[in-house]
Amino acid sequence: MNKDVLTIEYKPIGDKGRVSLTVRHGDNPVALDKLDVLSATARHRFAEQLCDKYPGFNRADMDSELMRIANEVQTKRPETDSTCGELDVSRIVRPERFIVSEVSGLSVATPTLISGKPAGRWRLYLHWADGNREVMDLPDSITLPDKSKLWIYPTPGEPSLRQIPAWTERARKDWLAKADAPDPADLFKRLSQCIAYYIDFPKDRAPGTTATLALWVVLTYCYPAWLAIPYLYMGGPAGSGKSRVFEVLSRLVFRPLQSSNMTSAAMFRTLDSRGGTLLYDEAERLKQNTPDVGEINSMLLAGYKQGGRATRLEPVGDTYKPVEFDVFGPKALACIRGLPVALASRCITMMMFRAGKDSEKPRRRIDAHKSRWESLRGDLHALALNSGPDFLDLARRDDVCPAMGGRSFELWQPLLALASWVEYHGAEGLLALMQQYASASIEAGQDEQTPDCDEILLRTLAGLTRIGQSPIAKDVLEAVKQQEPRMFDNWSAKGAATALKRYGISTHKTHGRRSYGHVKLGDLRQIETAYNMDLGLSAIGEDTP
Repeated sequence: MNKDVLTIEYKPIGDKGRVSLTVRHGDNPVALDKLDVLSATARHRFAEQLCDKYPGFNRADMDSELMRIANEVQTKRPETDSTCGELDVSRIVRPERFIVSEVSGLSVATPTLISGKPAGRWRLYLHWADGNREVMDLPDSITLPDKSKLWIYPTPGEPSLRQIPAWTERARKDWLAKADAPDPADLFKRLSQCIAYYIDFPKDRAPGTTATLALWVVLTYCYPAWLAIPYLYMGGPAGSGKSRVFEVLSRLVFRPLQSSNMTSAAMFRTLDSRGGTLLYDEAERLKQNTPDVGEINSMLLAGYKQGGRATRLEPVGDTYKPVEFDVFGPKALACIRGLPVALASRCITMMMFRAGKDSEKPRRRIDAHKSRWESLRGDLHALALNSGPDFLDLARRDDVCPAMGGRSFELWQPLLALASWVEYHGAEGLLALMQQYASASIEAGQDEQTPDCDEILLRTLAGLTRIGQSPIAKDVLEAVKQQEPRMFDNWSAKGAATALKRYGISTHKTHGRRSYGHVKLGDLRQIETAYNMDLGLSAIGEDTP
């Protein structure tokens, strides 16, 4: 090759006009970049920046070469194999995590040196049905034992060097060396202990809530086996521990993506390109009536089912075309004021309450035990790869969901199936605990409850108390149904009583009748202050009983 010749090599990235460019001056690479070569503006900017950096380059020659590449990309059609027929879409899997009967795969972003410079690359870890384990640079496809292919799509961009591997190098080497597989029951126990160490839950629901969170963490590593998965919704007043839960989850779940103010476009693209678990704090904005929030809501509504897509018009060259973004995956949301009703119906709701003044848990430093998090994440990754066939079987079980149908079945089947599997490995009584917890949540209408509903119930009780009534739960429910018939259409008196009980308000039996006659306005005012609610009591004096 002539040492003074300028050449540009390219490799298409997908079929939308993007290419990976390598500019060489003789034998020496002088520039590496990715470019939408069909866009005249992008070509012009690239040539201008490169010629500014290397004044000896001929601008006309570079423009001509870029145009030649654009024409090739525009006119060239991908070669097809006329002998293979139509491609089976079940043979197309996402790069971050896939589970099929032949192999379980998981990709990890790792830092390395490329041409003497730090760069990120994707490494794919595979556990085959025969027990073999291997690692490779992330390919476009892998060949299965029957010589058919499993295609990996989409191709992720180069990972950031700031993307520290959640699965440590030492743990990955141990796994490749066929270290003993983690015991599901032992790992579940350690997850539950870790969660309970940092977070206070209402005592009467703490065992079920802790178990649900631990099982949901496991689900984030195996969710591709299911057709639908539950979201988590953490509700409660300011300072009740919602963000604390997210701090813990961010150190445990598969590929956490934390967001409170991400735009819809950034969210679509990020979930489509990298997958993983969305942790969406301060979700109050989801009730705003703006185009961007509307797009986020539509994405969240679609993303709990496999195949969930968000569609946007994206620039391709000098025009636009509809592009679909894959947004399926586990998501947790937290806010004070509740979620839109349709979104809440896709969530398992967990109401948080402020920890007692004597509780040490909120003061414990999350990162004081770094090795603990690393150990848990290492075992979660290993468990996810080793147990692929088990997860496929669990996704088909319906015997774990007694008397559940419709949306309730979709929400609880994955967690109850995992509970049965963990119990089989030694966690005695776990399935019964989870079934009772799920049934109580469904019966109380917790999949539809939000702090908005709680506030209306409490405000109504306050109003009845102010006029001297001694209402029973049925009276309170009938009163709120007159105000919000659609919101409370499916509620029972028992569900209303359960909601009020979470705030320390229970009925007392007097004269053979269980009522709220003993409740004082002072008690309700304390709730109004503690939970930042409007119960219509602000004008009542401090001396009011």
